[in-house]
Parts: sequence; structure tokens; C-alpha cells
Amino acid sequence: MAFENNTVNQRIAGYRKLAGLTQEDAAKFLNMKRNTYARMEKYGNPSPEMLKKLSELYNVSVNVLLYGKEENPYRSEVPKLVFGQPSFSDILPLSILETNAIRMFRTMTKEDAQKIIDYFNKVYMESKKR
Repeated sequence: MAFENNTVNQRIAGYRKLAGLTQEDAAKFLNMKRNTYARMEKYGNPSPEMLKKLSELYNVSVNVLLYGKEENPYRSEVPKLVFGQPSFSDILPLSILETNAIRMFRTMTKEDAQKIIDYFNKVYMESKKR
């Protein structure tokens, strides 16, 4: 799973980069100044409210931001993706097509996004059989 051994702040920075966003872009979404956002990535411990906003922005669960994996240490959860969270080196750099696909995906409802994930999982599993 991506960034599992990193700190919360390193995971926040990593997922921002995976999303193809600058600190300025993220700061605008979160309604804060860029230098405030940069300090949070470098030093700060984000509040629970900020973690929720970051999870929405980067389309990952709060648990992924906190622990680097989907499950927390107190409860086991079944991940929704067959192949799990990508590692940072697996998908960078993204092509323009991939970046645009991710941006479209993030504008979808959760139900529509889950349909896309289900389709990817189906095609992925079929390709593994070949």
C-alpha cells in the first residue's frame, strides 16, 4: 500500500503529488493560504476536520492518511480495490490522458466511481487469467 511507512504529513504530500496538484491548488480547495498548507505538509498535525477535507480532496480514506493503509489498528476492513492502493513509484509520472481520467473520476458520484472501480477490477482479474 502506498506510503505505509511514512508519516501522516508525508502521506498528505504524496497523495497531493499523485493527484497532480500543486500546494497552491490544494490550498485553494481547502480555503487556506499556500504557505499554511505547506507548513501543514511539513510540520503540522492536521485536525480531524482537515483530515476529512484532505481525504475528500485526494479521494482516499482518513485511515489511509492516518495509517498508510485502509484498515486501522483496531478494526479490519475489506479494501474495495482488488489491487490495493498504488505505490508512489508505480504510477508516476502520469500521462495527460491518465491525469484527465483521474480528474473526471473525482467529479463522479461515489456510486458512479464505484462502478468504474468494479469495471477496472473485472478487467484486471480477466487479464490475470490470460
